[in-house]
Amino acid sequence: MSERFDDRVVFETKGPVAIISLDRPERLNAFDAAMYRGVNRALETFRDDDSLWVAIIQGNGERAFCAGADVNALDNNAQQGVLKALGGLLLDDGMVTDKPIIAAVHGHCVGEGVNLILGCDLVLADQSSSFMVSEAKVGTNAVDIPIKLGKKIGYNKTFAMLSPGDGKSADWCERAGLVETVTADGTVKQQALAFAQQLCERSAPLAIRAQKETLWRSVFEDEHGARERGLVLRDEMRRSKDYAEGRAAFLEKRKPRFVGQ
Repeated sequence: MSERFDDRVVFETKGPVAIISLDRPERLNAFDAAMYRGVNRALETFRDDDSLWVAIIQGNGERAFCAGADVNALDNNAQQGVLKALGGLLLDDGMVTDKPIIAAVHGHCVGEGVNLILGCDLVLADQSSSFMVSEAKVGTNAVDIPIKLGKKIGYNKTFAMLSPGDGKSADWCERAGLVETVTADGTVKQQALAFAQQLCERSAPLAIRAQKETLWRSVFEDEHGARERGLVLRDEMRRSKDYAEGRAAFLEKRKPRFVGQ
């Protein structure tokens, strides 16, 4: 079985395993509005199909799992006075499904790519992959990432990853607790599939689902107030001079000149 959602996401199945592939390699799988819709539709399809027990999220192309939000699309919107986000992930607001979701990361995993893997239950990553939360470098603030990342790897490691927003290696992320397994380059997708199939063969699916829901609710259900405040602050950031400067510097490939207003 293979489907394509919003011309951005490929949905395939191998027995009880769903494989959700970000498929915009010419833009390093960056998130635009259609990518958000495609990922969300794929997650809903997985959630609603009782024959599917485990999902893998991966990226197509050689260079990136996901390069984050599409800054060109954000800039086009901002030029027209539209300062809202390009979209949102269902995984931002809740568990979505009690079935396990595995992220298979290769190459660059930036911004919204990090946010996506934080909605997964386990992360595997190729040795040469890199992880970056660079929102502050373009004059805006991440909202969902600090909330979920802090609960997964703790305050200090989260602050180190967010500020100033430089990339972190797969080894750093494994030591921090974000990545469970670092794989040899070029093997992460195969190893994620092997693990997913092993999970289906060796564990009762209803037991896994019950354990996930218990764990998820114990860790994440108190996050909504923090998210609401973060969204208010992001609206303020996106009206600032620094956000305009950050976007311009990114698109012009130069160092930004922030002024604090």
